[in-house]
Amino acid sequence: MNNNMEKKSNFIKNGEVLWIIPVYVMILEVLFHWEIYKSLDIYMFYAVFFSLPFSLLVLMFSITTSNKWNMAFRGVMTLLFVIYYAVQMIYHQVFGNFLSLKSIFNGAGQAMDFGSTIWEAFLEHAGAIMVALVIWGAYLVLEIRLFLVRNQNKEHKQREDKKWIVDWKKCVFCLLFIMIIPIIGTMILMFQGTGVGTTYDVKLRFHRTEQSMYRLGLLQTLKKDVTENLCDVFEITEKQMNAGYVWIEETFFESNVDKFDKKEDGKVADDNCEKKSLITYEDLSKTSEGDVRTSDDVVVLSGADAEKEKYHTWDIDYESLITVAENDDIRDVHTYFSKVNPTKENQYTGLFEGYNLIYITAESFSDVVIDQERTPTLYKMQQEGFQFNNFYTPSWYLSTIDGEYVNLLGQLPVEGDWSLQHSAEQALPISLGNQLKEQGYICNAYHNHDAYYYDRRITHPKLGYEFKAVGSGLTFESMYPESDLELMEITIDEYMGQNKPFHTYYMTMSGHLPYTYDYNSMAVKNKDVIEGQEWSENAACYLAANTELEYAVKYLVEQLKRKGQLDNTLFVIAPDHYPYGLKKGAYDELKGKQVEQDPFEIYRNTCLIWSASMKDMKKVSFPVQVDKYCSNLDLLPTISNLMGLSYDSRLVAGKDIMSEEMGLVLFKDHSFLTDKVRYNATTGEVIWSPNVAEDDIYLEGLMQQVQNRFYYSAKMLELDYYHLIGTLED
Repeated sequence: MNNNMEKKSNFIKNGEVLWIIPVYVMILEVLFHWEIYKSLDIYMFYAVFFSLPFSLLVLMFSITTSNKWNMAFRGVMTLLFVIYYAVQMIYHQVFGNFLSLKSIFNGAGQAMDFGSTIWEAFLEHAGAIMVALVIWGAYLVLEIRLFLVRNQNKEHKQREDKKWIVDWKKCVFCLLFIMIIPIIGTMILMFQGTGVGTTYDVKLRFHRTEQSMYRLGLLQTLKKDVTENLCDVFEITEKQMNAGYVWIEETFFESNVDKFDKKEDGKVADDNCEKKSLITYEDLSKTSEGDVRTSDDVVVLSGADAEKEKYHTWDIDYESLITVAENDDIRDVHTYFSKVNPTKENQYTGLFEGYNLIYITAESFSDVVIDQERTPTLYKMQQEGFQFNNFYTPSWYLSTIDGEYVNLLGQLPVEGDWSLQHSAEQALPISLGNQLKEQGYICNAYHNHDAYYYDRRITHPKLGYEFKAVGSGLTFESMYPESDLELMEITIDEYMGQNKPFHTYYMTMSGHLPYTYDYNSMAVKNKDVIEGQEWSENAACYLAANTELEYAVKYLVEQLKRKGQLDNTLFVIAPDHYPYGLKKGAYDELKGKQVEQDPFEIYRNTCLIWSASMKDMKKVSFPVQVDKYCSNLDLLPTISNLMGLSYDSRLVAGKDIMSEEMGLVLFKDHSFLTDKVRYNATTGEVIWSPNVAEDDIYLEGLMQQVQNRFYYSAKMLELDYYHLIGTLED
């Protein structure tokens, strides 16, 4: 007993309580996992385990003879951990995403525009943040106490009085464990499974921040983010970085280690599944709409079949392109797209050919806005046009600008990249602006907010538009958020009545957060619309602000009718994202049911596609009920088909909603929906539709296909693919 007390006394006296930092960091990981996911599970163990190298790294740089340096370095680093922990929680609360390093450098100033909403998010997580700060304070008090103990210790005092010296033995010990711990952890993951969607896959192959945060923790995700940025700088691939693990997997495990393992898309992705009967999606995808297939299913058409059917393709000689490809990476991309089946033309192809096109990306628009009394114009469009019963607006990495990227280019945005800005450096023949400009249309784009925000002065002209916004051709009398009605009033004469067809794109602003009367001028302006109705202030402000979109669209309809152009104009109104600026509980209130905690239903939304001429059409009887699962990703090919435009359906991640293709909704963490199954890629949860038998082959095949679509969308952007195929064809 006395020996134990003496050892403890010496331990404290020497001030060598090095376990404090690892325990402190592990506690932060547990707090973060619980605060965000409200879950205690095996993934919390992974988060704690993979956090150890970070704590050891802090120790390695603070094991010296200088007590002052040690205390200062540890204090600052542990405080930075708390700040990063708090920032990620607040950002996730506001935007529904986590913050990447590129976003910090590119858009930190723009995020600060949401000051009041950020403050509300801070209050939402104030308890967890205060707990972290209290723990940090307790650690600091202990560190200071130990610092004083060390200063009273003669041996320590003598060491500090000497030249500044690093304790190399302890540094080597820390370095050894910094190297060993990730290897042990990764091997554990490898033994648990290496297929698509496994935790090993998330860590080593296809990084998804949402999955990584849930399965591997805060600091491991930060490490992955840093690693990816360094790989970009030094032009190193992830596969090269992980060559050792790849060798082990290829040698000792049965796995599709190359996530794009050159199988035909549409067949099962995992090698183990090949022992079963090879079933394609064509066999699996029977729905109430008839026999449909996914366009990633490879079907070889005979010459006779090819002549009967017309497909949305360009004349691309992939055989030649593959032959002359500069490297294996490009050859792989050519091979993939050559095997993707194009979508067929259908009864809706060219239905609105030659029409004017007004395409509106409506800020934070939701189906809850539409009401027969409050928004009669939007209600009329919904009732008379295409009625999408399973339409989703997934949240992407950069909210509005990624929403525009999806709406305008039909591609999946790249995590950690500002995809629309990146695309401005490239050829974009697929965009509606560029397609219609080639046909002699007047193509304009407008936004009723800062022109410099997200650099739309660069991105939108590249999409084929003459672009104007506040500070670049437009001036508004209305205050933040600016009026959508005023936007239409000051721009309509620029494109209407010029004896040419026009395509006008609007990015609206009136529906923007925050939804309070103190900070939202549109909510104040339209307050009378919702007076007398029993809504919370947050929900009421949202509806009032979005009423301005109703007035704007009504104005356009009236002006088009007055000038005799209404029947020859197609309207498309789509959200950029769901209204994430609402306070907790407000969206449930507006929906009339609980959706906020459902990882899929919170994104259920609508899209309006309408023309006044629909009521008189004989070829198609409107309204058209669309039960297929679809999303914003499918809008570009759908509009291109309706307008009779030439595009190659193999090269876009979205698919024409009106085609025979199986409905598939993709989410940023690689989760997906079909009429048969809901797959949550973050948690691994699988929910099969009623009366549908569980089918592992179907599920695994879809998991591979979804990963392919994300990967090759990124490759389209990385390689400037439209320019590449044009150049090589020449």
